Amino acid sequence: MALRSLFLVAVLVLVSCASSLPSNFEYKTSLRGEQGFLGRVDSVKSAESLLAAGVVIDPALALRAALPDADVKVRQWGLRYFNADWTRYQVVLDADIGTGKMRTKCREVSSDGPVGAPTLRELRANDGAELQKQLKALVTACLLYANDLT
Repeated sequence: MALRSLFLVAVLVLVSCASSLPSNFEYKTSLRGEQGFLGRVDSVKSAESLLAAGVVIDPALALRAALPDADVKVRQWGLRYFNADWTRYQVVLDADIGTGKMRTKCREVSSDGPVGAPTLRELRANDGAELQKQLKALVTACLLYANDLT
């Protein structure tokens, strides 16, 4: 039994290290198979398949393209479920933008509460088209905020 546990830990470590996910991508689902330490492998696979389709684009690329002279650091982006309703999700974008001597923190979420928020199925449909749509809106909000500072 101890050998099996050790083997499982080794597999999880290797899968986590070999992940092609961006380190700042947040993918927190309420799916039972993707929870906890043992669900980490399935969670990484799901997130990788979502990003591999090419529909969902790292928001740092859009921010840097729109603000070429700014110092842009995206700390975190992705999706997570609401603690109050595990069937509903919010899209998150957490970025720091520096323009000249001004620095701003852009902390955007697609929805403050679960009412009207999308489900995981909706966010993942069509290779993540809804996730990308909501990310684009968050990027636009960050750009408006950053442009107000200049």
